Amino acid sequence: MHRQPFVPARNSRHRIAALSLYRALLRSAGKIVLPNDLQTQLSRNAIQHVIRKRFADNRPLTSFRLVYASMVAGYKFLSLFSKALDQTSPEYTQITSQLRSSRRPALSPRDQSPPQRPPAREPFLMNISQNDSPHYVPNYTLHSKKRTLNLCATADGQPFLRLKKPQPRSLSKMIGRKGMVFQKKIIKCVEVDEDLKQEAALEDQWEGLVAAQMSKEGLSVEEYHAANDSHWPSSSYSWSVQLSKLWWEWQLEKMWQDWVARGEALNRIVEQQKSRTQGRGSASSTVVSSSLSARGNPPAVQGSKTAPERNSTGRPNVSVFSAAPFPFTEAIDAELRHLKILPPKREVDPFIGPRWNALVRSQTPRLSGWIRGQAKRDRGYF
Repeated sequence: MHRQPFVPARNSRHRIAALSLYRALLRSAGKIVLPNDLQTQLSRNAIQHVIRKRFADNRPLTSFRLVYASMVAGYKFLSLFSKALDQTSPEYTQITSQLRSSRRPALSPRDQSPPQRPPAREPFLMNISQNDSPHYVPNYTLHSKKRTLNLCATADGQPFLRLKKPQPRSLSKMIGRKGMVFQKKIIKCVEVDEDLKQEAALEDQWEGLVAAQMSKEGLSVEEYHAANDSHWPSSSYSWSVQLSKLWWEWQLEKMWQDWVARGEALNRIVEQQKSRTQGRGSASSTVVSSSLSARGNPPAVQGSKTAPERNSTGRPNVSVFSAAPFPFTEAIDAELRHLKILPPKREVDPFIGPRWNALVRSQTPRLSGWIRGQAKRDRGYF
């Protein structure tokens, strides 16, 4: 029969001996009083830390020779610690000198502080507007003469400049993050309009039925009187749903307004680069034409235009939509001017700020009319 390999962890007698030695070493090391410099330098007992580390390193050993040597060394250190309790003994001096000479034990990966991030780069566009309408200007100039700026936009309408190929990862990450935020806001608005609106209408119907039944039974109910009052829509579930939808629509408009302002700023930058490029091109073409005329070659016809130039002179063949591009922003400004309120630049809580209150006040007739119409349609079904 072949001899089985020795596994210390499966041997009960060895485990008892190893754990007893481990606990005895920790108790003896904890009784040793270390100098003040070692106590302030290390957050925990340095001797106990070394003991735990050595036992963890020797745990996978299966060789009789190595296991026996480790146990013998452990018992020798146990006798060393018992003698080092006296601070005047040479064993105590040996331990303290060894701790001072050895460097501080390395921290575990969990205790290591994460590497510091490089400082954030200054944004290319800066908003200089003092109100809700954003206005962006470039924070610095792109000085590369060979770089061709291309103004692009995503499927959602988010503008950005394409400087080179392949596109930088940071730019793709920024575009994807903003597009995801825009899509989440659209999903929230659709969920409120399709799901919560129907549930709120059913809740209002139930409240009306309960109030009517209580009124028939002669009970005084405030809900029944509020149902016949002109201010009833503002106390219904449908009103809360309409306010939620109005909030998400306003957030979408603000985000779209920000994108439009960024697109206008980027378009100005692209047009300025085109004008500078055309200026250098016209200067070089003048030099070439003068050299050709000096050689006797006729210059090109000055009256001919390229296809982009011919298309740019004509009026675009599209229809013009005369509605306000940002109706909520214009409604807020008109309401604030009517109330003679100067809103702060930054609002701590937008739900109690003057802008949101002005928007709700301006949209109250439209929302109340929709709620009353929905209530009439629901009563016609039952």
